[in-house]
Amino acid sequence: MNTQAKLIQQLGLVCMVAAILAGIVGGLWELAHPILSTAQTFASSSPAQRWGYALFSVIRSAGFLAGLFGLYKMGTNRGWIVTIFMALATLGGVFFAAVWLYMAVIAKVKIIYVLGGLWYQWIAPVALGIAALRARRISAWISIWAIVVGILNSQIFMLLGVVGALLVQGVIWLILGYMVYAMGRRAEQV
Repeated sequence: MNTQAKLIQQLGLVCMVAAILAGIVGGLWELAHPILSTAQTFASSSPAQRWGYALFSVIRSAGFLAGLFGLYKMGTNRGWIVTIFMALATLGGVFFAAVWLYMAVIAKVKIIYVLGGLWYQWIAPVALGIAALRARRISAWISIWAIVVGILNSQIFMLLGVVGALLVQGVIWLILGYMVYAMGRRAEQV
């Protein structure tokens, strides 16, 4: 069994689990008990709910980065430019999660967390998708979907509100995670 193919499968699975938990379950939780509608609702929410959202943010960062890393490993030539984008995405994911943990502690929204999400949820999928298209190591559909994920992530929170955006985010990253998983399965069979 090819260990790289197995790793890619595992990275895809981690991305799918994160998409389901942080996106879909998180969106349903926000629908049932909203805390992200205003700074006041966040501040007045229970510590358990704030810590739950912080945990979802850590899961989102780790899981989405896992999917991106699988795409990076299998789909790109791993040149220095795309490696810089992947490193910035990783730093963005860590920053995003750290700010959410800090927000859980202080019970205040700090919108600066968006700067971390910008790198691993918007820019990196587009950069990796373009790099994968150029490398031609994987199906063009996977590369194009990664670009679509980045573009959609940049728009959904403004267009759909928090609940709708979390649900859509969960679905689009679930699809990307499955594509990464399937890419690993195909490589294992070759």
